[in-house]
Amino acid sequence: MVSANSPRRPSAISSQQVVFFTRGDNLANLNNAVLYVTRNEPTNRLKVVIVVADPSEVPKRLKKDLEFLDEAYPAIDIELVVWRGTFGPDLIDELSETWNIPKNFMFIGSPAGHLMYGLAELGGVRVII
Repeated sequence: MVSANSPRRPSAISSQQVVFFTRGDNLANLNNAVLYVTRNEPTNRLKVVIVVADPSEVPKRLKKDLEFLDEAYPAIDIELVVWRGTFGPDLIDELSETWNIPKNFMFIGSPAGHLMYGLAELGGVRVII
């Protein structure tokens, strides 16, 4: 878990978390996701989620890269979540319900041919990079 120490109390709107699903993208893609959220979403809380079959699949630099971004953007709290499972509509439904985060507050990067589902099947998840 990576989170910034914010001296402010979040308002109801800014306390709404958003989720960015990553495949362990490089620092530039993660930075673009943080920039997108800071510029376009009324929140200061971002969960970066990587879905893996085994925790050993998590890129070694991911935590360090997110810690760097957390320091670079002190106004936004960044949390890393490693989720064991398979990315798809069922997982999105489960996380939306479990975390009480609407699906339209969940984002993926450009799938670049890696997505096994049509975007419509993901129930409102948005593409941002």
